[in-house]
Amino acid sequence: MRDDKYFYWKEKVKFNKKFDHYTWQKIIDFFSLVERNFFLKAQLGETDRIEPFIKLAKQNGYNFAPEALAWFVVTRKQIWDLFDMAQKIPSLKDKLLASKNPQQFIEIAKDNGYQFSVDELAWLLIEVKSSPELVSINNSVGEILTGSNYGKIEIGYWIWLAEDWGIVPPFCHLHKSNNIISENIRNPFFLDQCFLPKSYFNQRLMSVV
Repeated sequence: MRDDKYFYWKEKVKFNKKFDHYTWQKIIDFFSLVERNFFLKAQLGETDRIEPFIKLAKQNGYNFAPEALAWFVVTRKQIWDLFDMAQKIPSLKDKLLASKNPQQFIEIAKDNGYQFSVDELAWLLIEVKSSPELVSINNSVGEILTGSNYGKIEIGYWIWLAEDWGIVPPFCHLHKSNNIISENIRNPFFLDQCFLPKSYFNQRLMSVV
């Protein structure tokens, strides 16, 4: 999105939060297809407006509204821009990392001009954690060091914080419950609440002794 279009959509989607995780994941799946399809990627690169972009997506089996794509792009940029700003301003980073809960984190972000929901923050961090990119892992016998940068952004801090709040699932081999079935509370060891990311199987690990 060019700057003028970005600011137009930023204002428009600010008041339109009707999209859900299904929409978010559908757009991610479409971009994953694009990365595997050079011809489609070249076609999309030639589009100069959102409408032909949406039309190409539909032709390839992904049907979503222009507003949904704009929401996806704007929301992600808001979160990444906040992380980038925190990296440049230590006092902001410290304030964010001291958040007692995700709602407080969201309020600090809002005070600094960045708007997104707790769910949207969780979806992005889960996506990063489960991607083939390297992120740091803590295990029960000691810390395992890997690269914790996502592009130029240090992402490990935010994943750890979100895990501590309970909005990003832990790894299944950690903190296993002794009584999974009988618990009625949200259990982090249920299969839909934990995972081993793809990065777990293709990274070079170095244990700290």
